[in-house]
Amino acid sequence: MNQRILIAPNSFKNSLSSLEASLIIKNAVDSLALGVKTEIAPIADGGDGTIEMLKYYFKKSKFIESNVCDPLMRKIKSKWLLLDEETAVIELAKSSGIALLSENELNPMWANTYGTGELILSALDKNCKKIIIALGGSATVDAGMGIIEALGGKMLDKKKNRVKPGGGFLNSIEKIDLSSVDKRLKKCELTLLCDVKIPLSGEKGTVQKFAAQKGAKEGERIILENGMKHLAKIAKEYAGNDFEFEPMVGAAGGVAFSIKAFLGAKLCLGFLYLANLTALEEKIKGADLIITGEGKLDKQTLMGKAVYEISKLASGYKKKVIVVCGDFDETINWKEYNINNILKIVPQGVSIKESIKNPANFIVKAISDNCKLFKYC
Repeated sequence: MNQRILIAPNSFKNSLSSLEASLIIKNAVDSLALGVKTEIAPIADGGDGTIEMLKYYFKKSKFIESNVCDPLMRKIKSKWLLLDEETAVIELAKSSGIALLSENELNPMWANTYGTGELILSALDKNCKKIIIALGGSATVDAGMGIIEALGGKMLDKKKNRVKPGGGFLNSIEKIDLSSVDKRLKKCELTLLCDVKIPLSGEKGTVQKFAAQKGAKEGERIILENGMKHLAKIAKEYAGNDFEFEPMVGAAGGVAFSIKAFLGAKLCLGFLYLANLTALEEKIKGADLIITGEGKLDKQTLMGKAVYEISKLASGYKKKVIVVCGDFDETINWKEYNINNILKIVPQGVSIKESIKNPANFIVKAISDNCKLFKYC
């Protein structure tokens, strides 16, 4: 009986979608003529590429285009996925994502999620009763205040003046007025797909873990951290619940926290939610070997990212896992996490920038050079 290989990579950031990566890896393995049977199953964890991945599985779904604001309030064309007649899947990265900004534009003190709120309004206009929001890939640390404002909420200071929705202004908020929030939300179920398990504040919180890569300088990180703690106090007064340190509430610069506290959203680990939606576990059961992958394996991978989660799922069925990646942290013992082999596709002397431009050739070569790994699972 032919051995079965399940090819289930995440997207390679700024380079390949999960579907593109799946097809490249499949073609590379098939070209080796090893007599194995390959199947693709693109995965996501609620980060970049989630709606494209779902479009692959749900053929009757369709993209809905919408003009919204980017993180710096400039108008852009965006889209979301109408999964069925009543279900929308919105990817925060399509409106408030870091990929929408150049490196010198990164500014979490001002950047906000207003555009994501506009996508939610677009879904409401299509009479969606269930809205799923994938939170990964954000450029913001505004704790979702942009979303709240776009939906009709008001952030007010001590003098009852409006406060701008940006991470640098969170400390000025004294009250959040939700009396004018779109009434259609009351009949809508909000589900947030989180790609990391982090609290709102503290040394393991959203600011300390992710603000620097969004452009925050050391002094700005202090302001942003204080802002998160301040907002948590306001939320406790409003909702009567204290979940500042719960896992996942720090996702997308605190979006998960506020949309849960003020709009009653349900939080889910993105990978597990999407894996269930696409019957991934059944595919793992039927495979002898799993090939997954992403751009880089590092400490963030272990916070709930797709490669870590699929490896954990595979370990429950005693399936071996091979990871294809651009780079990885060699100080981590990846075998502890059921990652049996790592194929680093970027050869010595080749820059990450160069590999991002033409990843297919590097993937094919890495698989060809390690062909024995795929024959004897």
